[in-house]
Amino acid sequence: MKLPSVISGHREKLENIFDGLDVSETTRKDYTARIGFFLSYVEARGFNQNSYLSFKRYLQGRTDYSVATKNKYLATSRVFLRELTRRGKLPFEITHGVKQFRQSKRHRREGLSDKEIRLLGVKLKYLPDTPRNSRLRALFSLLAFQGYGRLRLSALMLQT
Repeated sequence: MKLPSVISGHREKLENIFDGLDVSETTRKDYTARIGFFLSYVEARGFNQNSYLSFKRYLQGRTDYSVATKNKYLATSRVFLRELTRRGKLPFEITHGVKQFRQSKRHRREGLSDKEIRLLGVKLKYLPDTPRNSRLRALFSLLAFQGYGRLRLSALMLQT
Protein backbone atom coordinates (compact mmCIF):
# COMPACT_ATOMS: atom_id res chain seq x y z
CA MET A 1 0.00 0.00 0.00
CA LYS A 2 1.22 3.47 -0.78
CA LEU A 3 2.00 5.63 2.21
CA PRO A 4 -0.70 8.21 2.82
CA SER A 5 0.59 11.61 1.82
CA VAL A 6 0.14 12.77 5.41
CA ILE A 7 2.79 10.25 6.48
CA SER A 8 5.27 10.42 3.62
CA GLY A 9 7.38 13.54 3.55
CA HIS A 10 5.11 15.87 5.55
CA ARG A 11 6.37 15.60 9.10
CA GLU A 12 5.95 19.32 9.67
CA LYS A 13 2.17 18.93 9.27
CA LEU A 14 1.90 16.44 12.13
CA GLU A 15 0.90 19.10 14.60
CA ASN A 16 -2.26 19.54 12.54
CA ILE A 17 -3.09 15.85 12.98
CA PHE A 18 -2.94 16.09 16.77
CA ASP A 19 -4.68 19.49 16.88
CA GLY A 20 -8.00 17.75 16.22
CA LEU A 21 -7.76 15.81 19.47
CA ASP A 22 -9.52 16.76 22.66
CA VAL A 23 -6.39 16.48 24.79
CA SER A 24 -4.19 18.91 26.69
CA GLU A 25 -1.46 20.95 25.02
CA THR A 26 1.13 18.92 26.92
CA THR A 27 -0.28 15.68 25.54
CA ARG A 28 -0.27 17.07 21.98
CA LYS A 29 3.38 18.09 22.39
CA ASP A 30 4.21 14.64 23.76
CA TYR A 31 2.49 12.95 20.80
CA THR A 32 4.28 15.23 18.35
CA ALA A 33 7.64 14.44 19.95
CA ARG A 34 7.05 10.67 19.92
CA ILE A 35 5.42 10.12 16.54
CA GLY A 36 8.67 10.51 14.61
CA PHE A 37 9.80 7.07 15.78
CA PHE A 38 6.75 5.39 14.23
CA LEU A 39 7.05 7.46 11.05
CA SER A 40 10.70 6.49 10.62
CA TYR A 41 9.75 2.86 11.10
CA VAL A 42 6.99 3.07 8.48
CA GLU A 43 9.11 5.03 6.01
CA ALA A 44 11.87 2.41 6.22
CA ARG A 45 9.60 -0.64 5.94
CA GLY A 46 6.61 0.58 3.99
CA PHE A 47 3.03 1.00 5.09
CA ASN A 48 0.37 -1.72 4.98
CA GLN A 49 -2.52 -3.04 7.03
CA ASN A 50 -0.10 -4.76 9.41
CA SER A 51 2.23 -1.80 10.00
CA TYR A 52 0.91 -1.09 13.48
CA LEU A 53 1.21 -4.72 14.58
CA SER A 54 4.68 -4.93 13.01
CA PHE A 55 5.68 -1.79 14.89
CA LYS A 56 4.49 -3.37 18.13
CA ARG A 57 6.54 -6.48 17.42
CA TYR A 58 9.55 -4.34 16.62
CA LEU A 59 9.16 -2.50 19.94
CA GLN A 60 8.75 -5.83 21.72
CA GLY A 61 12.21 -6.83 20.55
CA ARG A 62 13.83 -3.64 21.81
CA THR A 63 15.56 -4.29 25.12
CA ASP A 64 16.77 -0.72 25.51
CA TYR A 65 13.23 0.57 26.25
CA SER A 66 11.13 -0.09 29.32
CA VAL A 67 7.62 -1.47 28.95
CA ALA A 68 6.22 1.95 29.86
CA THR A 69 8.24 3.64 27.11
CA LYS A 70 7.17 1.02 24.57
CA ASN A 71 3.54 1.59 25.54
CA LYS A 72 3.94 5.34 25.07
CA TYR A 73 5.31 4.91 21.55
CA LEU A 74 2.61 2.39 20.73
CA ALA A 75 -0.17 4.57 22.14
CA THR A 76 1.09 7.60 20.21
CA SER A 77 1.11 5.68 16.94
CA ARG A 78 -2.37 4.29 17.70
CA VAL A 79 -3.77 7.77 18.34
CA PHE A 80 -2.08 9.03 15.17
CA LEU A 81 -3.46 6.21 12.99
CA ARG A 82 -6.95 6.48 14.45
CA GLU A 83 -6.99 10.20 13.80
CA LEU A 84 -5.89 9.58 10.20
CA THR A 85 -8.74 7.08 9.85
CA ARG A 86 -11.22 9.52 11.36
CA ARG A 87 -10.12 12.18 8.89
CA GLY A 88 -10.52 9.79 5.96
CA LYS A 89 -6.79 9.60 5.19
CA LEU A 90 -6.70 5.85 5.80
CA PRO A 91 -9.33 3.57 4.30
CA PHE A 92 -9.47 1.22 7.31
CA GLU A 93 -8.62 1.00 11.01
CA ILE A 94 -5.30 -0.87 11.38
CA THR A 95 -5.01 -0.59 15.16
CA HIS A 96 -8.06 -2.73 15.90
CA GLY A 97 -7.26 -5.84 17.93
CA VAL A 98 -3.66 -4.89 18.75
CA LYS A 99 -3.14 -4.71 22.50
CA GLN A 100 -0.76 -2.60 24.54
CA PHE A 101 2.19 -4.27 26.26
CA ARG A 102 1.43 -5.86 29.59
CA GLN A 103 3.01 -3.95 32.40
CA SER A 104 3.50 -5.46 35.81
CA LYS A 105 2.75 -3.41 38.86
CA ARG A 106 5.97 -4.48 40.58
CA HIS A 107 7.57 -1.15 39.68
CA ARG A 108 4.92 0.73 41.60
CA ARG A 109 5.47 1.40 45.25
CA GLU A 110 2.86 1.94 47.88
CA GLY A 111 2.95 5.35 49.49
CA LEU A 112 3.16 6.08 53.15
CA SER A 113 0.22 5.17 55.33
CA ASP A 114 -1.73 7.74 57.36
CA LYS A 115 -0.02 6.44 60.48
CA GLU A 116 3.45 6.83 58.92
CA ILE A 117 2.65 10.39 57.83
CA ARG A 118 1.51 11.28 61.35
CA LEU A 119 4.62 9.71 62.86
CA LEU A 120 6.89 11.68 60.53
CA GLY A 121 5.02 14.87 61.36
CA VAL A 122 5.49 14.27 65.08
CA LYS A 123 9.20 13.51 64.65
CA LEU A 124 9.68 16.69 62.59
CA LYS A 125 7.80 18.80 65.11
CA TYR A 126 10.24 17.98 67.89
CA LEU A 127 13.44 18.57 65.91
CA PRO A 128 15.45 21.63 66.99
CA ASP A 129 14.51 24.84 65.19
CA THR A 130 17.36 25.16 62.66
CA PRO A 131 17.34 26.30 59.02
CA ARG A 132 18.01 22.71 57.93
CA ASN A 133 15.10 21.35 59.95
CA SER A 134 12.80 24.14 58.73
CA ARG A 135 13.70 23.13 55.19
CA LEU A 136 13.02 19.49 56.04
CA ARG A 137 9.59 20.39 57.46
CA ALA A 138 8.77 22.41 54.34
CA LEU A 139 9.80 19.55 52.04
CA PHE A 140 7.79 17.09 54.09
CA SER A 141 4.72 19.33 53.89
CA LEU A 142 5.04 19.75 50.12
CA LEU A 143 5.53 16.05 49.48
CA ALA A 144 2.78 15.03 51.88
CA PHE A 145 0.30 17.48 50.36
CA GLN A 146 1.15 16.23 46.85
CA GLY A 147 0.80 12.57 47.72
CA TYR A 148 -2.05 12.80 50.16
CA GLY A 149 -4.28 15.50 48.74
CA ARG A 150 -7.48 13.67 49.62
CA LEU A 151 -6.48 13.25 53.23
CA ARG A 152 -7.05 16.07 55.59
CA LEU A 153 -3.33 16.63 55.85
CA SER A 154 -3.70 20.10 57.22
CA ALA A 155 -5.53 18.57 60.18
CA LEU A 156 -2.76 16.00 60.53
CA MET A 157 -0.13 18.72 60.49
CA LEU A 158 -2.00 20.74 63.13
CA GLN A 159 -2.17 17.70 65.36
CA THR A 160 1.59 17.19 65.25
